[in-house]
Amino acid sequence: MANAPKNRPHHKPVVQKIIQPVESFMAMESASGITLMAAAIIAMIWANSPFKESYHHFVEMPVGFALGSWTMMKSLHHWVNDGLMVIFFFVVGLEIKRELLVGELSSPKRAALPMFAALGGMIFPALIYLAFNKTGISHSGWGIPMATDIAFAVGILTLLGKRVPFVLKVFLLALAIVDDLGAVLVIAFFYTAEISTHALGLAVLGLAITYIMRYAGIRKHLVYVVLGVWVWLGFLKSGVHATVAGVLIGLVTPLDRLYALTELPSKLKQSVDGFIAAISGNNGDENLTYEAVNHLEDLHHTVVEAQSPIDRFIHMLHPWVGFVIMPIFALINAGVTIEGVSFSEVLSHNITVGVILGLLVGKPIGVFLLSYIAVKLKIADLPQGVTWFHVVGVGFLAGIGFTMALFISNLALKTPELEIYSKVGILTASVLAGIVGSILLLMGKSEKASE
Repeated sequence: MANAPKNRPHHKPVVQKIIQPVESFMAMESASGITLMAAAIIAMIWANSPFKESYHHFVEMPVGFALGSWTMMKSLHHWVNDGLMVIFFFVVGLEIKRELLVGELSSPKRAALPMFAALGGMIFPALIYLAFNKTGISHSGWGIPMATDIAFAVGILTLLGKRVPFVLKVFLLALAIVDDLGAVLVIAFFYTAEISTHALGLAVLGLAITYIMRYAGIRKHLVYVVLGVWVWLGFLKSGVHATVAGVLIGLVTPLDRLYALTELPSKLKQSVDGFIAAISGNNGDENLTYEAVNHLEDLHHTVVEAQSPIDRFIHMLHPWVGFVIMPIFALINAGVTIEGVSFSEVLSHNITVGVILGLLVGKPIGVFLLSYIAVKLKIADLPQGVTWFHVVGVGFLAGIGFTMALFISNLALKTPELEIYSKVGILTASVLAGIVGSILLLMGKSEKASE
């Protein structure tokens, strides 16, 4: 046993060689976007390979559980879109609240530019789509090109590094969050089936209890998780899309810390001093006394409560959302099997054209035009070091619809045949928008970009 510690260094480098590259990759801000793209490519290749039947069997595979005589069985596609994505929308809700209270959207002057940009980036794509889909079942797809994929857009901007101003990333994040809020409202009000008032009432009651718990100062994660499941089930049965529950729970999650920043140093010192005093008489004994353990627990509690529940949830869930939930969503939803029609026929369909032009033309025009109007009317200011070339470039990056666009496509177009056109449009426009946006951002580089 005495030799055991000497053996550890021999194994440590081997483990580090395996783990360190993974940790370094996950630490990259662009990594989640790269992972998402990889999942989408795998889905497209799989869905058009000789093994395409296995892909569709996998997506529609029944998954569920039974409790006595009660069973809940849904397809994997359904569980991912109505269940797993609730966590994604919960994080969206957390980020919206954080931005509104302490972030870029916390003051009217700072919020004006991204809000106007996002508004233009939602209105113009929808109008362009409707110009090509005025009537018929495809008419309901107008919400598809309104969305922006934060992971992809910010990932590309991060890859450009110091060649673009840092403030541009803040602008894009704020724009995308307002855009997400708009997309959630569209889902709630325009893509909702018949509403069960009883189930919706239970969901609202769950939200009310969550708010009361927050007001009472209850900060335990488990309490909010249980209430979150209650609210989700209520929305799931109500007819309002269950992902709206995620956003609403995020919005009622507390942002305040238990301890003020001025209190923290003394609280931390008190716990550390108590721990040192408790172990001072150990005489080399490595076992901790109950008193020492209590001081460690106090220290841990202080460190945890130094962050707000919103910050803790965001920090805890971001890796899961970026590297697990969104790639699974892409794998399940991006697989489009093109058969029976040529690719040129798919590209020329009015749904495909509406989605592509909405994202690739409507987004940048809307973002630029309403931003320009807001600045000229002195409602907003253009950030220092940012040029109009940058704003147009961000407009194109906002045209990367992907995750949210695919999600709305599933709600808007009920038949697989029509979804083929929208998904091809989303994927095509997202790739082109990313390329064009990157080029424009590099062309619009300002003298202060490297600051």
